[in-house]
Amino acid sequence: MPDVQPTNDLREGLGEQSQSYWQKAWIRFRRHPFSRWAGGVLLLLYVLALFADFVGPYPEAKSFRKLQFVPPTAVHFKTEDGRWTRPYVCKVERTRNPRTFKLEFNENCEKKYTVHFFVHGYPYKFLGFIPMDLHLMGGPWLTEEEAYLFLWGTDDFGRDLFSRIWFGARISLTIGILASIIALILGITFGSISGFYAGQAVHIVRGVFRPPQKRAEEAGDPQAQLHNGFFSGGALAEGWREARRDRRLPAFLLGLVLQYAFWFAAMTVVWTTMQGFLSITQGVERYLAFAVFGGLLAAMAWMVLFGRLAVDVDDLIMRTTEILAAIPGLFLLIILSGMLAQYDLPSSTRFLLVLAILAFVGWGGLARNIRGFVLQLREMEYAQAARALGAGDARILFRHIVPGTLGYLIVVVSLAIPGYILAESGLSFLGLGIQDPSSSWGLLLSKAQQGGMVALKSRPWLFLPGFFIFVSILAYNYLGDALRDALDPRAEH
Repeated sequence: MPDVQPTNDLREGLGEQSQSYWQKAWIRFRRHPFSRWAGGVLLLLYVLALFADFVGPYPEAKSFRKLQFVPPTAVHFKTEDGRWTRPYVCKVERTRNPRTFKLEFNENCEKKYTVHFFVHGYPYKFLGFIPMDLHLMGGPWLTEEEAYLFLWGTDDFGRDLFSRIWFGARISLTIGILASIIALILGITFGSISGFYAGQAVHIVRGVFRPPQKRAEEAGDPQAQLHNGFFSGGALAEGWREARRDRRLPAFLLGLVLQYAFWFAAMTVVWTTMQGFLSITQGVERYLAFAVFGGLLAAMAWMVLFGRLAVDVDDLIMRTTEILAAIPGLFLLIILSGMLAQYDLPSSTRFLLVLAILAFVGWGGLARNIRGFVLQLREMEYAQAARALGAGDARILFRHIVPGTLGYLIVVVSLAIPGYILAESGLSFLGLGIQDPSSSWGLLLSKAQQGGMVALKSRPWLFLPGFFIFVSILAYNYLGDALRDALDPRAEH
């Protein structure tokens, strides 16, 4: 019997060259006309922001009081006779024009100051804790202040704009990513819960005791007498028994903590407001305020002790997002940031607060979209099979349903980041965001308005931060378009 030789015919059509969803997405992403350009530009901006201390010749807060609004320093590559030489700069001298009485800055090239690369300069701490003094460019003359290297001019305090743009990039570029991550976490959490538990009633108020009228109604019911104890007849005890039966004690305890935290905060606000009204009113108004606020406190106390209220968690979350959506985002940002402006907060704290404000405003729309995905995916066969095998709600939700929205989430984040960058820049431009001596692109751009239209002609270098805002937002939009096309499962080419 002849030996059967292996043949490649059997492999035909078995998909040796078949590619996964992510491999096809990567191929489609690379074919996008602007994807590589956008990714390269963003990578360059983030690298320069990370190494801002190394790239910039001066520290972020280094200022020269007599050198405000100095034009960009000219870097020479040829000598007076036209020969190529190492790059050098000349000393800048400030004079006042006797005819116009305006300050002028002129070069004095009697002595040339050579620009060296990878030189020692002003000390700094890389990543906040590694002491270094290595800079991309400079020379001994720079730290000794014999001459100056202002590649993109100076601002109103005589600070090097080139250095501050890269320091400002840290905040402007980072705040977009961090705000998107926080909004993503809030949107996924609340949107998933809203869609997964849609149609199920959830108790938001559980009284400790059984209401008096209920005790009177059940006085002759033998079955009700089984739970007529001091605490066992209230909604709280009933919820505890249901949670033990359904094995949902952690969720029950978490909801209980949130419930009492809400009622405590609400009663505190009402009590404080009542004290304020009573301190400034007299006569009938005083009694009216006492009756109104006293009635509110009594109603809250009744709800905590005897109340019972169950609502659809989907309605509760979605109505909350609608309330947030009804508030104009820009005005909300201005109001909240204006409230913070009255406090003398350090730059790091203000950065975190601006970040929290941006995330608070932006999570509602994402939650609504995630809810729609979850409503559809929870009815899929694999989700129903996981439930039939005994998987818990958390495992079904975050292991089987939420990963199905991954492609959408990647696109949403890539398109949300430029919005947050623009929002932070707008707040800082209006003086409600990052404050001096820290820097951000919006704050740096606000310096250009200190002269009106005259600044466009006399100090055009102050508009450079606006150029970087434009480039970064454009790159993110191109990147988001490329990701949207690449992750579309219906796109084959």
